[in-house]
Amino acid sequence: MNIHRIMCGEIKNNNFIVEKDGRCLVVDLTDFERIDAFIQEKGFVVEGILLTHSHWDHLLGVDEFVKRYKVPVYMGSRRPNYVDKKEFGYTMEKYGLETKFDVEVTFLDEGSHSIAGFNFDLIEVPGHTYCSVIYYFKETQTMFTGDFLFRKAVGIVSSLYSNRELMAESIAKIKTYPDEIKIYPGHGPLTILGREKRENPYLIQGYRE
Repeated sequence: MNIHRIMCGEIKNNNFIVEKDGRCLVVDLTDFERIDAFIQEKGFVVEGILLTHSHWDHLLGVDEFVKRYKVPVYMGSRRPNYVDKKEFGYTMEKYGLETKFDVEVTFLDEGSHSIAGFNFDLIEVPGHTYCSVIYYFKETQTMFTGDFLFRKAVGIVSSLYSNRELMAESIAKIKTYPDEIKIYPGHGPLTILGREKRENPYLIQGYRE
């Protein structure tokens, strides 16, 4: 399994293309044109989009991408989230951005899943949002953590549908996983779970803002 990182968007999101035998999944999709161009260049067959949560910067390009590729969109089933309303539109005046999210979503429960030969566990990690999840590919000891876990940081809990107590529980949960797991976050550099257990103050001392 090969992982390609594409950093894009107004706040430098990490989008990931997870590829095996010419087929791929897209983890979060900020910029349609950038992701589309990469996939066309490589000739990959897209099997779906995995969303780590429903904040605007992680799904700006989804609507246009689905119109072109006709692929399913997956995210965690925990509610509430930002995409339950049909014809839901995001407007970010600060950045002069606007997008629609008029796509059908397949909601996945916590547990093991298989999509087009890609096997992974969906781990619920509410806190940053109620619907925040990790996609854990055991085969390669890889986690896509979205805005839950970063290098020496975790996601904020000051926005709509965030929760400080749930974040603390999710942090305790992630600490039970093996140290060697590679962390692919929604922003910033890649890291390793064991390093975060040793150096990330939020994993060492518990959650604080």
